[in-house]
Amino acid sequence: MSNLSESNFQIFLEQVQKQFLCCYPVQCIQWQNFPKHLNWDQQNMLIDYTYKCHLNREMPIKLQYQLNFLKKLIAYLEQDCSEIHDSIYESFCEAQRKIVSQPSEKFAFKHYVLSEKVHFSLKESKSFVADGTTGLCSWQAALALTDYFLHHKAILWNRRILELGSGAGLCGLIIYRLCEPKHLLLTDGSLSCLKLIEENIKRNFLHIEETIDNKWLMNDHILECCLVDWKEINCVKEVKTMLPDILLAADVVYDSSVFDDLLHAIDYVFNLKQNKVKMFLAATVRNQATLNGFLNKLGNLRFQVDNAEVIPLEESFLYWDRLTPVRILIITR
Repeated sequence: MSNLSESNFQIFLEQVQKQFLCCYPVQCIQWQNFPKHLNWDQQNMLIDYTYKCHLNREMPIKLQYQLNFLKKLIAYLEQDCSEIHDSIYESFCEAQRKIVSQPSEKFAFKHYVLSEKVHFSLKESKSFVADGTTGLCSWQAALALTDYFLHHKAILWNRRILELGSGAGLCGLIIYRLCEPKHLLLTDGSLSCLKLIEENIKRNFLHIEETIDNKWLMNDHILECCLVDWKEINCVKEVKTMLPDILLAADVVYDSSVFDDLLHAIDYVFNLKQNKVKMFLAATVRNQATLNGFLNKLGNLRFQVDNAEVIPLEESFLYWDRLTPVRILIITR
């Protein structure tokens, strides 16, 4: 039997549930720290908190992830326990059957659980690239940026915020609810992303008031989304009229071919308020030379760049893959 107390085992269950529901990479889960010698009832609780969790039943996460998680769980339990609960094997077989019967599903869900009463459920693409965009799924830099603001809510409180490249809406929806900006405008250059953002807004804010198309109001805080082509941002009336105080972006500097359009958009927003703007940009450093190229172009436009802290794993509210480093840049002029 596990030597964990009942309260500590509950904490363990809640942690694993959070990791499972947001599809935290299986190789990043610290299996070596799992409790030893789980008994029959504890194994059953573990499967109830993950695969059989009501969120996964109602809005399933990616089936291949579920299968990989269960496969790794079974391998761990086979090494450590004298017998494995039938429900775990049954769940694994059920997941295999579902993969065979549902091979063409384009979308799945991820659930970001922040507390017993607060969670966000996002519909996302199962593919990294779909409909000609990478924005239909969330990337680790968006998670890192969101986590940063959950630790520094005052930065965004009662501010006018514009997000470039909002994708599926992960960062925007969480900060809108928990950081209480005065006005948040989510933008993307893909119509598919805009439709997905709208769907995710309606799923996560059941009582929000839609005042006009793509504009919502909750407790006098405005949430809005619109299509923005960076090179034509000066034609977007929503940006002109809101006059952003803060500019956000995550995972938008992986492709040097878009740098000039992105910099045009950043420069335009800063000029709208005579440079009284602060930008927070999170970047996954896949290629240092590509990031350096972007930083050099920022310097040519007289921007200053500082680094914000990336929240360490042990203090994070969210889980993301840390195998590739993330930087959070604070950009001013």
